[in-house]
Amino acid sequence: MPIEIRELIIKTEIVTTNAKNSALTKEREFSILRKQLLEECKRLIAEKNQENSYKR
Repeated sequence: MPIEIRELIIKTEIVTTNAKNSALTKEREFSILRKQLLEECKRLIAEKNQENSYKR
């Protein structure tokens, strides 16, 4: 005699508005920090290239 087993799994995630806002804020902060880091690296590379060009 065949047996039929049916199973239903429902996964839910409850996120408050504060969690959504904090995640968005973190993304913005990372974006700003990334831009600052890139600008600083570009500045340091440019300064280093200027120093090296005078040492010929």
